[in-house]
This record gives sequence, structure tokens and C-alpha cells, in this order.
Amino acid sequence: MINIALVGCGNWAFKIINEINLNKNYNLHSIVCRKNQIFKNKIQVFKNIESLIESNNCDCIYIAALPKVNLRVIKLLEHKKIHLIIEKPVSDTLRNLQKIKRILENNDLIIYPNLTNYFSQTFEEFKHVVDINFTKIKEIIVYEGNFGPFRKDIHPIWDWGFHSISLLFLIFWGRDFSIVEKKEIISNNKYGKGLVTKFMFKINKNINVKIVTGNLFKKKLRKIKIILNDNNYIINDMVDHQIYANNKIIFKNNETPLSSLLKKFENGNREISKKLISASYKTTDFLEKFYKC
Repeated sequence: MINIALVGCGNWAFKIINEINLNKNYNLHSIVCRKNQIFKNKIQVFKNIESLIESNNCDCIYIAALPKVNLRVIKLLEHKKIHLIIEKPVSDTLRNLQKIKRILENNDLIIYPNLTNYFSQTFEEFKHVVDINFTKIKEIIVYEGNFGPFRKDIHPIWDWGFHSISLLFLIFWGRDFSIVEKKEIISNNKYGKGLVTKFMFKINKNINVKIVTGNLFKKKLRKIKIILNDNNYIINDMVDHQIYANNKIIFKNNETPLSSLLKKFENGNREISKKLISASYKTTDFLEKFYKC
């Protein structure tokens, strides 16, 4: 049984708690929460991260707090064998992410960023379809967003675009990504930070990519569409966790991405850790050119 601790107790943290409780190999042992929150199953509650680490009662930690917290926790664990799962974005700045990369390279620490699209079971299947059709790809269109969240302290690109852009880096690993053009389609509305932004760029100088992402969609949407030269297409629907080829389902998940993440994390793979941090670095660099986190 793996004793796991959770840092953070916001709305998303309770989704994580449910997923951990469904996995028989994990025991949610403790949580860092500054609220007067009551938890079931005798979970030990700490008011700060330092107290949690000093307790030596956990094998790994899931951080679901503000991005600026991640580097502080990683520094505290630098010489300990307590591995981490971290919600995206991995860091609040590219500079701090560089520090995280250095710590990871120089220690036995394993860090899995929760790049949802990567941990979906559709990832390998979709990447395989893309690889065998690479020379036929004409265009890639991504739609990703929802109605909210509307946060004053962060641009919605960090809530939504991080997922799709990191997925493209992982699928087209080692390929050339051109300079990006952007256009804000909807802004200055009554919700304050409500925005829909369109990014346009090229992969390998010949594949046109358009990403439309933001927090003013009518409903949750997370789709990546690959259009081939013959106008056939493949869609990865990351909400329904299904892959379509010309409107026909060719693959469907049988578990949630978070469940898949927890299973893969059980035997923490250092190479996967490095690759996911590198993908997060590329994505942060990509986004920070336009919007500071």
C-alpha cells in the first residue's frame, strides 16, 4: 500500500481524493489544508507543507495548489525519496521551471506533471495514427475550453491551452514548431478575465496548426482534429475520451486519465518523468512569450 499525501483542498482536490480512494494500491494518508475542512477516513490534516514532510508518513505527494508552491515543495524534497505528482502548470515562471529541471536531473526525485491528455488511454493510439499518417497531415485544429474558470490572477490560456499545447509537443516530439501568431477573439466582457484566444503556427514548416482556447465556451470542449491531404480526418475527443475517424469511433477509454496516471505512477519511471517535465518546459516557454502566468 502506497501512502500518498495531498497538498491543497480546493474543488479539484476532491476529484483527486475520489480517484485515490478508488485505487486499492493507494492510501490517502494525509492532506495539507489551511481551511477548517473535515475529511473522512481519519485523514491526518497538516496546516503547512513543512509539517507534512517532517512527519515522514508518506511515500509520495500529490500537489494540487498554486503553481508557485511547486518549487518550494521540490526544494524541500530534493534529497528525499518522496516522489511527486504536480498539477499543471508545473511552475509559475520558466525561470523557476529551469530550477525544477536541474533538481530533477541531479537527484533521484521523480515528478509526474498531470498532463491529462498524455495520461488518457487515447494518447498512444492517437499518436500511432498520427505517426503513420505524418506525411499526409495538412492541418491540425484544436478547440479547448469551457465556460470558466474566471480568475483575476491568471490568463485562461494557462487553464486550458496548456493541455493541448503540451499534447502537441508530446505527439510531435523533436519536430520543429514555428513562431506563433495569436489573436484574442473575445475579450473585455462582464466576466473580467473572460477570453478566447486563437494561436496559429506551423509544425515542420508545412503543417498548419490552429488552437482556439479560452474560458467563454458554452460547454466543456477539448478536441484535437487532424485533417489529411485527402480531407479524411481523425479526432481525439479528450472529454469523452474517444478517437473518431471520419465520425466513426475507433477507440474508447475504459478509465479516467487520473486513474491511469495513478497506475503509472505506482512504479515511477524516471524517463517518463524527464520527458513530461521537458514537455512542460517547452509548453511554458511557448506560452510565456505571450502571457506571464
